[in-house]
Amino acid sequence: MPVFDSHAYLTAASVSAAMRSQQMVLHTMTRFEVDAVAVISGLGLSCDFVAGNKQLSEVVDESLGIFGYVTLNTAFPEASIQEQKRYLNKRHFAASVLVGEPGKPVALKAAREILNAQRRYTKPVAILTRNTADIHAVQELAEEFNQMKFLLLGMGGDDWRYAIEAAKACVNIHLEISGSLDADKVTETANVISARRMVFGSGLPAGNPTLYKEMTQECQILTSFDKKRILLDNALSLFQIEAEVE
Repeated sequence: MPVFDSHAYLTAASVSAAMRSQQMVLHTMTRFEVDAVAVISGLGLSCDFVAGNKQLSEVVDESLGIFGYVTLNTAFPEASIQEQKRYLNKRHFAASVLVGEPGKPVALKAAREILNAQRRYTKPVAILTRNTADIHAVQELAEEFNQMKFLLLGMGGDDWRYAIEAAKACVNIHLEISGSLDADKVTETANVISARRMVFGSGLPAGNPTLYKEMTQECQILTSFDKKRILLDNALSLFQIEAEVE
């Protein structure tokens, strides 16, 4: 069954050689039997989001199944809006990933200008969610910008039940299933909001796609059609990718 990993990172060699270049990304995809990935710049998250986006733009390639997130930073709204203009009209940039102050949730007040500018694009906004505070912050964003789709990367870690409640309250919230390796969260999400708003992801290279694939495949309440949705179809729909991934 084809797999689209919606949560991966382009890294520096000092962090992991597995995802430091286009060649290594392709090698890692083959190793884990992943057919397509959506990649975030590690440099963009940790240090320089403009330089990180540029570096990532040289790696992404739709024909190879490598798509990118353009990193936006609430501390630099004007530069972030320029990055939206530079990359979000390109097919191989599938979404944006919005970050705030290090270690803190993405606050609505700080994000509002960037999200207002995001309205001109139809691509979703991803936010890394590590805990309940992050989840509640995204819910505030989703309630105000209710025509925009938000993706919770990592599904709140061990606080995944709050992520499900946020997605239940806001139909524009989608859940990416990496983070806590707990099979119960797939079952509970399917029961509460259905399989339609779950997308597969692993957090490569730190995360292992094989383990998250097994977690999905072993969920007994999911039909084979539901599993295909999670592993592939939901990402293609969310990211508006028309080409088939095989």
